[in-house]
Amino acid sequence: MKLPHPSLPAFVKTFAAMLRRRLLPLTIAAMVLVAALGGHIGWRYWQFRQTADHTFEELKAALHPTDAKALAGLVDFNALGNQLAAAVAQSYPFVRPGPEQRTDLSDLIQTALLRQAKTKEEPLKDLPDLPHRLKTPLYVLPQDFYTQLAASLSLQTSGDTVALVRAKVRHPLLDKEFTLLMELERTPDTGWRIRRLVNGQQLVRDFRAAQVARMEAKRKDIVEKNAAVTARFQRDFPIRDCSAEAGVISDGKTLLLVLRVQAHNNGSVRVNNMNFEATVLGPDGHELLRRQCNAVAPIGPGEDLDHRWTVELDAASPPGRAVRAAGTLACRAAWKTLGLANGEVLHITDKPPLVEELR
Repeated sequence: MKLPHPSLPAFVKTFAAMLRRRLLPLTIAAMVLVAALGGHIGWRYWQFRQTADHTFEELKAALHPTDAKALAGLVDFNALGNQLAAAVAQSYPFVRPGPEQRTDLSDLIQTALLRQAKTKEEPLKDLPDLPHRLKTPLYVLPQDFYTQLAASLSLQTSGDTVALVRAKVRHPLLDKEFTLLMELERTPDTGWRIRRLVNGQQLVRDFRAAQVARMEAKRKDIVEKNAAVTARFQRDFPIRDCSAEAGVISDGKTLLLVLRVQAHNNGSVRVNNMNFEATVLGPDGHELLRRQCNAVAPIGPGEDLDHRWTVELDAASPPGRAVRAAGTLACRAAWKTLGLANGEVLHITDKPPLVEELR
């Protein structure tokens, strides 16, 4: 026996019929709402992508780990290279001199920046002490240049077409922190890109000043070492006397200058060999010439040195004529090098000019 299907209550049938009639309009309304919301979100995101803030975030991501391809799209290296080349030419006129100087400098700058972007950067080690820094050959870009940029990068101001980005980079060999102010510019063709260092000229001047200070420190280090060696000379092996005599030999062309140096070994170590600089003076104290002389003459502790050196001169040469005209001669001697029996070498280094490391 079949049981009859239970019939639905009337109000349920009524509600179901109403729902069927309104389902399509509700579905369409929901789809329109979702589309509108999605469009709004997409439009807002599109707007954000047009801002300096979005480019700034892309720049930070491209700096660490370094993405050379992404950086090339965010930074106008050609414009930066040309700008910095003009500044470098002013502070370093001796680098790549000539009619193509700025072009050459721009190429060097762009190559260095792009090469660094392709280099795996390592964390900066502890800053070495001054003597170590002075011995290490100077390089322009720190080994973690882009890593430092990424860590210190900040968006300072932002407008519709121009924004300012700030970063700091510390150079370990110069022991100095440099501030970089970069201008983000928006153009219809390429969008937001870094095209200029706002403080480019000042940045190069600051780098040059730090480099000159480094060169002066290197020279100062030599001067201080020379002073210490000179004190050893005067204490352990003082020169007691220096005399000079000159005369023309029988050929009438050769002038023999005889230099006599007397010294005493006050030290506790034998001196094996020596080199000194003799300055020959006229009776009025005017310098006539200088010569460096050397000898292998073992002088033990407590012993005296009494040695003569003969220097041949052309009697007709300017130095020869000056010595002959002076008549009575005087001599001033100073040790340049002493080789000791214990293997130690005491040496005076010529005081150098400021030696340029970047050429």
